[in-house]
Formats: sequence, structure tokens, C-alpha cells
Amino acid sequence: MGVSSDAPRPRAPQAERTSDHKRHGGVAAGETSVRALSLLRLAALRRLIGIRVFSSLGDGAFQGALVSAVFFNPTRESSAAAIAAAFAVLLLPYSVIGPFAGALLDRWARRSVIIVATLMRAVLVLGVASMLALGAPSWVLLVGALLVTGAARFVGSGMSAALPHTVPTGALVPANALAVTCGSIATAAGGGYAILMRDLIGVTNGPIAVVTATVPVFYLLAVVLTAGFSRGALGPDSTDEPAQPIRAVLAGFSSALRHAVDRPTVGVSVVLVVTVRFCFGMATLVILLLYQHHFTARVGPLLPGLNGIAEVLAAISVGLLAGAVATPVLVRMFGRTTTILGLMIAASVTAAVCGPRFSLVAIFVAAPVLAFTYQAVKVCVDSIVQSDADDAYVGRVFALYDTANNVFYVGAFAVGALVVPFDGRSVALIAVMAGVYAAAGIVYAAVTRRLRRAHEAAMPALRRAALPGASPDGHPPATRPVAGSPAGEPADKHAAR
Repeated sequence: MGVSSDAPRPRAPQAERTSDHKRHGGVAAGETSVRALSLLRLAALRRLIGIRVFSSLGDGAFQGALVSAVFFNPTRESSAAAIAAAFAVLLLPYSVIGPFAGALLDRWARRSVIIVATLMRAVLVLGVASMLALGAPSWVLLVGALLVTGAARFVGSGMSAALPHTVPTGALVPANALAVTCGSIATAAGGGYAILMRDLIGVTNGPIAVVTATVPVFYLLAVVLTAGFSRGALGPDSTDEPAQPIRAVLAGFSSALRHAVDRPTVGVSVVLVVTVRFCFGMATLVILLLYQHHFTARVGPLLPGLNGIAEVLAAISVGLLAGAVATPVLVRMFGRTTTILGLMIAASVTAAVCGPRFSLVAIFVAAPVLAFTYQAVKVCVDSIVQSDADDAYVGRVFALYDTANNVFYVGAFAVGALVVPFDGRSVALIAVMAGVYAAAGIVYAAVTRRLRRAHEAAMPALRRAALPGASPDGHPPATRPVAGSPAGEPADKHAAR
């Protein structure tokens, strides 16, 4: 990144630094070159990753069961427009919950929010299983799924906001590589579990309802792990929220947006990751339609239909796992900006070369590359939000981030529904996706490098302001960050490449 989260920013007072050291389990915040796997010695991070894994297993299993019941049921409509409408029902309405979740996560103990929201999901999933057993229509199932995924916003945003309380700031990139990637792989594994169980016990509503009814087991295990944290262990450490809860909730979205604008490193990075999410939505729509209506025969070990989707999930998991291993290494070697730019160009080339072939083999080449790109970009951006956003705002910013992710994901389906044919073979859509990948990477690199140069130019004045008696407001000058300056680790010499 042109404005790397590793660039220097004036540090907080000693008391705050001591608190940071304590909350990270005694690991010094100056340890910036931490390998991802070595972080597993931190008990708090291991527990948080365990919560994410069990929660994601449940999410994946629930989504797999829902896909089996709605999208791969010959009695239900599955055109591009129908799929786009289904994703809109699932994602857009509960995106409205995002700002509310963020405000509460910055006001209430995040441990308590995660526990309550996870228990709510367990109960709601049992309700969806009952509706499946009764043969409810698709729209009823989607309403139930809407409620489940709405509760999931509190859990996902809560875990992201809590992660800086388990590791030092300098370890956020490898910690995100572990946490986010483990969660993504667990989601894919949960989906595979649901599809496998469907094949074993049956494809009608009754057997799928049985599979869905097993999902709460994963959520309950996540609750047990979450209960192992003390009440305030996951933050927030402080809050600027008004005394009235309703006012605090309603102000969540606007305050997160203002904070993202005040910290350009945060705002620009979030724009990048939601753009990548847009491309991922396009790819998802094409893959679903190809497996439903175009692929009819196996090619070697590659299968059509829902079983083929399970194979694609496995290929995506490979890409995610590779991202977990490679992203921290790439960032240390080249810096975040160069890493992100290279991955965006690679994704663009992969989409342009493999996409128009519309073959099983091409999908298995492209899927892990696109998964790697999305995961690597998200790991980097998560670490920027966690380090550059103030702790009093980080829950709201992550909620805004999640909301934008969903809006752009659904937007990709809406655009695709206008241009993609029934069987998913649209060269125009592939061209748009490849172009967006390349353009987003180039623009992001240019903008962030410009911001970094502006920050470096402001540093001499900041140092002069830090001299004794130079502060007119009575506060220690070194504690006042420059608007948009990155958070407080030593500069990454590669970050502006």
C-alpha cells in the first residue's frame, strides 16, 4: 500500500502501550516479523480461531443445505435472475443490520454479543430445518435464512473487531491470515459436509432437513469456546457512544463512514476489498449457472451438478490455504501495495484466459487463483482496519465493511443477471470481471502511494510540533495522529513499491 499500515504514526502514552501489552497476552507490540503459525502460542488467539472455525463450519453446513434445497432442486426455478433475487433477499436486507451491529459491538462487551448472537443462530437454524421438513416454499426458506445470516453479522464483525485484543499490532497480518483463512476453509468444509450428507441420506426435503438440524452443534461448540473469555477480554476498551442506546445504534453507520473518511488508509482499502468482492460475485453466478445448465458430463474426476460444486469448494479451499501460508511472506518481501497489485493483475489475467473457455478444467484452474486473491486482499485490509481505526470505532467500521461487501456482492449478481445467458456462458461478463480486477489494482496502488507521500511530507512538521511547549491544546503532541496517517508500527521499507 502506498500508505502502509506499517508506516509510523505518533504513539499513544505509556499507559496505553502497557494496556496493549497486557491485552496481547504479554507479547510485545514491537514484534513485527511474526510468522503466522508461531502466533498459535497465544492462547487467546487460538481460542478466537477456534470460535471462528466452529462458527464457520455451521455457516458452511447451513449454506450447503440451503443450496441443495433451493438452487439444485429440479422443482424450483434457477435462472440467473432468480439466483440474483435469492442472493438479494439473503444479503441486502440483513446488510442493514451491519451498522447496528457495529454500534453495539463498540458499546457492549463483544464476548456477550458473540454468545447471544450465536445462540440465536442455533435456534433459528432449527426453525429453518422444521420448515424444510414441512416442504415450505423457497421464499419461506430464504426468509429463515435471512434471520440466520442477520445474526451472523454480529458474530463475524465481533470476531474481526476482537482480534486486535489477542495479538500485538505488528502481528495483525499473519493473525488475519490464520483467522480469516481458517474460517473460510471451515466454511467450505461445512458446505462439503452438507453435500456429502445429502448424497448419503437423500436429496428430498426430509433428509436435507435432518442435515440442517445438525448445524446447531457447531454453533454450540463456538459458544462454549467464547464463554472461556472473561467479559471484557475482547473489548471495547473504551467507547465514545452516547448514553442513549437507540441513539448509539442509529448513529453507527454515519460514525463509521465518517471515521473511514477521516482515515483514508481505511476508506481506500475497504473500497478495494468490496471491489474484489464484486468480481467474486460475478464468478459465483457464472459457476452456479454453468454447473446447473451447461456441464452435463464428467471430465475425468471432475463432476457436473451439485457434486461438482463440492469439488469446486475443495479447489477454493486450496487457494485459501495457499493464501494463509503465502500472504504474510509476500507482505514481508514486497509490502502490501505491491502484493495486492500483483495479485489483482494475476486474477485479471486468469479470468481473461480461463473464463471464456467455460470448461470444468478451466474452472479448476481459475477458482483457487481467485480465492487466493480475495483472501490475500481481505487479510491485508482487515489488518489495516484493525490497526488504523480507533478501537472505539473498529466494530462499526467492520460492520460498514461487511455491509458494503454484501451490497457489492449482490450488485455483481444484479449486473450479471442483465447480461449472462441461462447457462452462464457470457464472454462479456468475463471481460468486465477481468477489467475490474486490473483497474482496481492499478488505481488502488496509485492512490495509496500518493497518500503515503503526503504522509511522509507531513512528518517534519509533526516532529516539530512534538517539541516541548509546541502543543497549543495542552495534550502531548506525540499522541495526536495526522488525519489519514497509518497506525503505529515501524515503516515497511517495501510498502510504497
